Amino acid sequence: MNIRNIAILAHIDAGKTTLSERILWTAGKISRAGNVEDGLASMDYLFEEKTKGITIEAGISNFEWRDIWWNLIDAPGHIDFGMEADTALEAADGVVLVVSAVDGIQPQTFAAWEKLKSMNKPCIIFFNKTDLPDSRLEESFLEIEEQLGLRPVLLSWPVKDEGIWDVLSGTFLKHNAEGKEDVASTTVEKNEMEMFRKEAFEAASLADDNILEKMLAKQKIETSELLSGLQKLFHNGTHILCYAGSAKKNIGVRSLLNGLSFFIKPQAIKSKELGKVIRYRSFAGVGEAAILKSYKNLQKEKFPKNLKFYRIHAQNLTEVSEIFCGDIYAVTGMDYKKISEYSPLLQMRIECLKPEDWELVNEALKAITRTDHSIKVAENTNDGSWTLYAMGAVQFDFILSRLKREFRCEVKAGEPSVELKEVLSKDLDAVENYCQIGDTKVSISLSAVCGEGVEIFDELSQEIKSALNSALNEFCEAGVLGKGSLRGIKFILHKLEISGENNLAVIKKACLDAAEMLVEPGSLEIYEPWVNLTVQCPSAFAGTVANDLLSRGAKIINSDGDGKKHRFYANAPLSKLTRYTTELLSITKGGGNFYITAKELL
Repeated sequence: MNIRNIAILAHIDAGKTTLSERILWTAGKISRAGNVEDGLASMDYLFEEKTKGITIEAGISNFEWRDIWWNLIDAPGHIDFGMEADTALEAADGVVLVVSAVDGIQPQTFAAWEKLKSMNKPCIIFFNKTDLPDSRLEESFLEIEEQLGLRPVLLSWPVKDEGIWDVLSGTFLKHNAEGKEDVASTTVEKNEMEMFRKEAFEAASLADDNILEKMLAKQKIETSELLSGLQKLFHNGTHILCYAGSAKKNIGVRSLLNGLSFFIKPQAIKSKELGKVIRYRSFAGVGEAAILKSYKNLQKEKFPKNLKFYRIHAQNLTEVSEIFCGDIYAVTGMDYKKISEYSPLLQMRIECLKPEDWELVNEALKAITRTDHSIKVAENTNDGSWTLYAMGAVQFDFILSRLKREFRCEVKAGEPSVELKEVLSKDLDAVENYCQIGDTKVSISLSAVCGEGVEIFDELSQEIKSALNSALNEFCEAGVLGKGSLRGIKFILHKLEISGENNLAVIKKACLDAAEMLVEPGSLEIYEPWVNLTVQCPSAFAGTVANDLLSRGAKIINSDGDGKKHRFYANAPLSKLTRYTTELLSITKGGGNFYITAKELL
């Protein structure tokens, strides 16, 4: 079975989900393409996605095109849901990066590009919204070369209100009675198409000597030869293939689909394991399921015991009796395991409105964290509340909405805040602690230096090492000053003498008490997380945005612009950015956006 997996990435509001809908409709997967603004997009199935008009969970669907089975992953563009984009890339053979021809390269566009480049994922760009009056396709085209460092090769050229030239085949595509694109005859802007076709020949000649020789000899180059040359060019790292059109009006979607089938190839799978879990998700009527990229072909009678496999279309699952290598499935019955590690940026305190609901809320929070590893929860045993950790304020809003809508939990929530950190500021001389409970006597000596980790004798048993590590980890998580967890400290065990029974609880208490004696408040400093920040806005609001950044205590490192939009590069305290998405949109009348380029700077 010929299988390809593609992820759709973009800056928020570039038209990514609309493009996903039109791809599914053009391929015949859905009978009607829904609009995001109407809350009818099939790939935005969550209540919060329909009401907010943004993608939160990476939606997965499938379709057939040119005898290839495709899995389509519509990844979120919002900064708070970056982990969803990461998992989409884990499973993808290639990426469509959607760029608004109105706005050009935006901060999250660049962030997505850096991400897929670091993961070595092949990419095709789709310039969207070329039908709008303020579209600036030519300028956006130039931005690719200036900001991404690659020379773009345009393979479809939209003709407003007419159709689109497919540069590769040299044919003109126009909407038929169903609204899909068919080959049609026309002479509209044929000279422009020939110019782009010539540029495609020239680009392909850089990777194919046969095309270069024919060009020098002024011989005719067949479309099949051009395709072969572009396929070689696609992987050489100097050029990027681009398509243009309007997802909303279904212009250029057919050319893009053909381009994906020509240029995106399946990644080699060498593992003999069943497959790789890339995500956990809750499905209506099924419950929690693992999203898995299969590494094997298996018939139902050879499925591992108790496992069920399903095809995925948005929130709907269809059970299958056969799985194929490279394909993506939902799996029930699989043991839960940690699949990734993320560092949430913000925290929020939540508590029950009714004491009798504590167990219900606790179980709901566990379920949410199992399916989203960018979220962490810590129980505050002193008062029965919880501290919820997430990537941003929008993600907190989504979690609170899920608690109420999905789990019927009524909670009281505080405002998002930044977790401060306590950091060791100097090396500490060893202290000695003696502890006796029952027949167990423990004498322990600890010191600490600036760093990370624990230095323990190798000759100790694994059980004792685990008890010591557990005690020190609990101590660090609780902190000393009550401002946050303790970081930047390395404990060194100098002596551990145990007489009587090896009671691990006593050993752990002796170690914990020694750590409390060792680390005094005067040896610590409080650090507030800072982040690297890139902010983009219309040039008319540059002064307003600069003043706003300075009022937040940010340090503007650099800035640039092209007369229409301006970009700031800054370091900023994270505590001043908890609601920055909404506030930036407000002061720029909807024209500002940003992304964080480094999670944390101390």
